[in-house]
Amino acid sequence: MKIIRLTTLLDFGGQERKYLSFTLHKEWLQHDYIFAAIGTGGYTSNELIRRGFSVKVLNLNFHLIHLKTLWELYKWIKKEKPDVVHTAAVEANFYGVLAAKLAGVPIIIAEEIGIPKHSRKTQWLMRVIYRFTKTVICVSKAVHEYLVQIQEIPYAKGTVLYNPVDEKPLLKSSNTRKKLVCVGRLESVKNQKLLIEVLPQLKDPTIHLVLVGEGRERHNLEQLIALLKIQNRVTITGFVSNPEHYLAEASLFVLPSLSEGFGIAVLEAMQQGVPCLCTRVGGIPEFIEDNENGWLFNPTDKTELIHKINFFFDLPVDVQERMGERGRTSVLNRFSVEEYVKQLQNLYTQWQ
Repeated sequence: MKIIRLTTLLDFGGQERKYLSFTLHKEWLQHDYIFAAIGTGGYTSNELIRRGFSVKVLNLNFHLIHLKTLWELYKWIKKEKPDVVHTAAVEANFYGVLAAKLAGVPIIIAEEIGIPKHSRKTQWLMRVIYRFTKTVICVSKAVHEYLVQIQEIPYAKGTVLYNPVDEKPLLKSSNTRKKLVCVGRLESVKNQKLLIEVLPQLKDPTIHLVLVGEGRERHNLEQLIALLKIQNRVTITGFVSNPEHYLAEASLFVLPSLSEGFGIAVLEAMQQGVPCLCTRVGGIPEFIEDNENGWLFNPTDKTELIHKINFFFDLPVDVQERMGERGRTSVLNRFSVEEYVKQLQNLYTQWQ
């Protein structure tokens, strides 16, 4: 089968990391794949090409609604004649599903990668678009339930398929410096601003915050850091392809997201045996049980976050490490790349 995997961008982010996990072992793949971005490429498109995969970067306007984007995408898909088009992210779902339907693609699959904050108009549009799909993959039960709740899909249309997470060597160091580490795009929904705001209010003034990632909020975050005069306590690394090296030095991984469909970065931290404190949103409570293999908090409750960080650093080091180990044990083998590849390829052939 010839399969097009279409998303909005092929630079960096959770969806792009999923593509890199999927292609990690080329020998596991039974079909011919083309990876495509409606918008721009970058780190991920370059890496996929290096691995020997076909990549198409269309450099089109992916904001809704541009008829030129739909027309160009339709012409390209029509020319490629794929057996399957699998889209992911709302813009790719809108344009990709519609273009694939117009091009006569027999199997169309969409994927919702987060908890969408769609307007009523967009909900209506996606409700129509999703009728043309065989199924809508949801990256967590929370995403599935939400799409059903807002009536974008009927219950039976959704398929829950958790994201894969690469198995990485255990790198956890015995670093004695107290570090909070957060990995994620620097975007308002990721809420890194909250971590910066609480840092001066923590009991221990030696705690250092490391933000691993890049994004549109970087300038605003840097301004806030300067305003609070905590430049010596915060590091923003920019984009890195190996966040596990920063996770290895973390005392505590903190994810303050306002919305999170799944949370690959959390699982990567748990795999490294790093204790995790994450927001009680989206799919995260599906693999973190509060006080059992990590901690959860309300992303709008600054007082709760301060309390839980102080609580963590008051714990004896061996108790901190045991929580990290419980987290690691709870996710090992549960989100394997091999099982994900198998399930997804079975899904593709289901309608042959």
